[in-house]
Amino acid sequence: MSIKSRLKFSYIAMLLIPFILIIFISNIFVSYTTESSKYNLSGNTAINSAAIFGKIISSNTKLLKKVNNQLLDNPDKFLDKDYLLQLERSVDFNYSGIIVRKNAEIVYSSDYIKDIINSPSLPPFKSDVINKSNKDIHILSQQDFYFKDGSQGSLFYVVNMDDFKDMIARNAIIVVLSALIILILTNGILTYFTSKSILIPLKELENAANKIKQGDLDYKINISTKDEIGEVGTSFEEMRMQLKESLELQNQYEENRKELISSISHDLKTPITSIKGYIEGIRDGIADTPEKMNKYITTIYTKATYMDSLINDLFLFSKLDLGREAFNFQMVDIRNYINDCVEEINFDLDHSLINLTSKVPTTPILVNIDVYQVKRTIMNIVGNSIKYKSNDKLLIDIIVTENSDYAVIEIRDNGKGIDTEALPYIFDRFYRADSSRETSIGGSGLGLAIAKKIIEEHEGSIWAESTLGKGTSIFFSLKKYGQ
Repeated sequence: MSIKSRLKFSYIAMLLIPFILIIFISNIFVSYTTESSKYNLSGNTAINSAAIFGKIISSNTKLLKKVNNQLLDNPDKFLDKDYLLQLERSVDFNYSGIIVRKNAEIVYSSDYIKDIINSPSLPPFKSDVINKSNKDIHILSQQDFYFKDGSQGSLFYVVNMDDFKDMIARNAIIVVLSALIILILTNGILTYFTSKSILIPLKELENAANKIKQGDLDYKINISTKDEIGEVGTSFEEMRMQLKESLELQNQYEENRKELISSISHDLKTPITSIKGYIEGIRDGIADTPEKMNKYITTIYTKATYMDSLINDLFLFSKLDLGREAFNFQMVDIRNYINDCVEEINFDLDHSLINLTSKVPTTPILVNIDVYQVKRTIMNIVGNSIKYKSNDKLLIDIIVTENSDYAVIEIRDNGKGIDTEALPYIFDRFYRADSSRETSIGGSGLGLAIAKKIIEEHEGSIWAESTLGKGTSIFFSLKKYGQ
């Protein structure tokens, strides 16, 4: 339930519950009083007033019915004291009484009101005044009739106003206090539970904010409500998780940066040292023959080319890692594309040492790729196979297969193979199975890392399978066009 709905419900409940409780308690008390008392003043309760007033109305109705029946049968019966006592007991209400008047003389009055009533205070025969009151009594009904001798008769049903007013006065403060207690309790309980359902989640949010401010991003927010605060708590928890992931990623980037600087420093230091050594040899006159001079210059050029390749690969990898390398996708048939790549690479290979072939399906396989970047991936993988070939003639096969969503390209060689422990790390930057980072075979150590970044930009995946001493297969997948 939303906070707005909860507050509306609480407001309505604060109005309805006290009203319902007062009526419910009144009904219980009236029922109890009706069964257990004679409706006297001894109860001294707020609810007694309502019970007494209802009893008065009921007694008046009951009396009129009996009187009307008796008037039709025998009006002189109202001169019989025993009958009048019986009639009085039948209504059984201590605040009221019966008065019988014959002509101008009161012939009977109930003991309860005998001392406070006199004939002049009663209305005349056939009076039009209804419910006449004075300071002592209140006439609820007046029944006029004729006795058998023709005399005028009147029967009055009256209420002792002094006692009734005294009872109401004594109970007025209890009525007010009872209502106030019910209102205070109802409003207090509803306010407590409503505020509790709001304040506890807010306190939890405050604790979480303080934890995050102190750098504790592992503190999980525990808010289970489904209202607006619960939605804020869910958003806060998502923010905490994203902030934690961002910080972890930042820390990882920092570690990667340190590792990258270390690797660059190491890989650049070796060729720079060699270049400096050969230049010093030339300067000191060690290269004193044309053959030595040519050897020194060739070595310097080779080292400088290696450094240039390393810097270019590093620059490309950095752009791929930061997502700043532009990709131009186009739809191609992967069969024709692979055949063109194989033909281009074969142009520069020594076929006496290396044999590169392709195997493609007979039906077209359309993919959406950046042809330049995918060709770089293939050349990096092929180049890696050439660098780590065995003493036998190197055989490289590029095989294209497909499944429902992807075209899968396998580049298989019969080289040295890769140790099982090293296989999971070959796509890491600067990783070489040789821990000494020997650079005599050339390369920047970024070829497969760059290939992985390029394939991931194509929403594909890249992996390797290898058997030491038998060869290696590098696989990568490209999403089919329309998938």
